[in-house]
Amino acid sequence: MSRPPKISAGDLALRLMSQGPTPASELADRFRVDRSTITRTLGDLGKELASFGATRRTRYALRRKVREMDAVFPLYRIDDHGRAHLWGQLEAFHRAWRMSWTSAPPDWASRFSDPEGVWKGLPFFLGDFLRQGPLPGAAGRNHRFPDDPSRWDEDDVMQFVASWGEDLPGDLVVGDDCLRRALGLQVTPDPEWSLAPHQAMIRYPEWAARTAAGWSPGGASAAGQAVFRATLEESSLERRPVVVKFSPPTGQLHGRRWADLLAMEFHALSVLAEAGLPTAPCRLIDAGGRRFLEIGRWDRTPQGGRRGHVSLDALHGAVGGESRADWIGRVLDLQGAHLVDAATVHQARRLQAFAEFAGAVGPLSGDLHFQFTDTLPLALAPLAGLAPLFWAPGPQGELTERPFTPQPPVPAAAEAWREMLPPAREFWNRVIADQRVSREFAATARAAGESLARLAERFG
Repeated sequence: MSRPPKISAGDLALRLMSQGPTPASELADRFRVDRSTITRTLGDLGKELASFGATRRTRYALRRKVREMDAVFPLYRIDDHGRAHLWGQLEAFHRAWRMSWTSAPPDWASRFSDPEGVWKGLPFFLGDFLRQGPLPGAAGRNHRFPDDPSRWDEDDVMQFVASWGEDLPGDLVVGDDCLRRALGLQVTPDPEWSLAPHQAMIRYPEWAARTAAGWSPGGASAAGQAVFRATLEESSLERRPVVVKFSPPTGQLHGRRWADLLAMEFHALSVLAEAGLPTAPCRLIDAGGRRFLEIGRWDRTPQGGRRGHVSLDALHGAVGGESRADWIGRVLDLQGAHLVDAATVHQARRLQAFAEFAGAVGPLSGDLHFQFTDTLPLALAPLAGLAPLFWAPGPQGELTERPFTPQPPVPAAAEAWREMLPPAREFWNRVIADQRVSREFAATARAAGESLARLAERFG
């Protein structure tokens, strides 16, 4: 069958829109024409056409706008001192995104994109905020987004970060408008969520009630614990952003249990810090019939600066490792991708061992973050949570007592496991001695400590 003498630019456009970046040779095979016909016809697509690579590696793609916005987005990073730096720009194409770096690409860039900076999906560091707690207020007030952020598509994420992303976790800001507002927050933080440290006894109960009632767009829920963000104005020049977890009213049985768990989490973070593991500073406050655990935000500095961090979940998803229920396996996948080193793996094993000793069951990967820098290997960021959910109330607030039986280690984890036995025993001693822990739970804590002591005597 003879080949048709030509094809239309519309035919090529539809193909590039559905398939994404494609070599001319592949287009020629698809339309059964020669390569020169393809390249001539591509010229009719105008300024929306882009090419990546050189010679026979050249691929062609079509630019596109994201919703009503542009196709190109500048990406800024805000440093420890609050200064903004242009990090690069992200360009949207049909079925692809392209990052162009202001200077040398980060060490990790080649793990996730091709040599021309093309990503098959939205770069992992832009959607990571969905995993990291309450969204800024505009998200709750804007009804164009699905209520459940897990249902957001890539364009939802980009529209959000470019329109309301001035105060997202980490140090990245997308677009000039968001950057201006982000820098303005250094001078005038959101007054709705700012207070002097001594006002916490009054303001925290008010904010907790509003958050629990669904009033607050700054509130959210993390592993069953309600949270809100606040800024402590320690002086005219220094502010301390915090995340605050809080219990239901402690007059309720399940509220008292959550209060006990917050006290346990406070002791866990304190003991881990003393053991040399990176954790965020925290304090425990009882006020207004609730308990509050105030945790400092490592991604913010008192001078208005920011620090980059990325979750284990986001990194592991981008690496494309195996689906693992065991989160330490995800860290090992990152080591296999040369993103973290053996020392970081050992730190992670120590955290995992302590989490098991403290009853912090479940996906710790949601709490585990890495310092997000341009250089490798990535180091662990301070831990900002370690909820002992083994004793958490059920969905209806019911309390179910179960025997606590921590397990002996496998050989690969034995060294870290034994290192964390003394801190774990100190943790349980502090929980038992803490007068803020209810008498009912103190008995549970004593039994848990005895169970750990028996395990240590046999395998320690």
